[in-house]
Amino acid sequence: MKIDTDAFLKSLPIMGVGLLGIFIVTIVIIVGIYILKAITAKAAEAEAEAASDAENAAKDAKNGDANKASAMDLFDEKKKTDFLETEDSYSISRDL
Repeated sequence: MKIDTDAFLKSLPIMGVGLLGIFIVTIVIIVGIYILKAITAKAAEAEAEAASDAENAAKDAKNGDANKASAMDLFDEKKKTDFLETEDSYSISRDL
């Protein structure tokens, strides 16, 4: 079996272009994923805030006093702002 080095050297630029194309497509896919993540995070945050406002309004209407906060309401509010209970790190904190 004989290797034709001249043909191999002529094919290197073609293989280089193909490899460059693979890297470009990979970078485009990664950038697209980051853009979609940013768009959906803003939408999910707005949806969660609207749901929280509706929930708080329902609690206030049920209690009859908008300024009075029970211990459970304060606990729920702390739980929402706790670092380990955020939506992004929930799967990580469960594993710990």
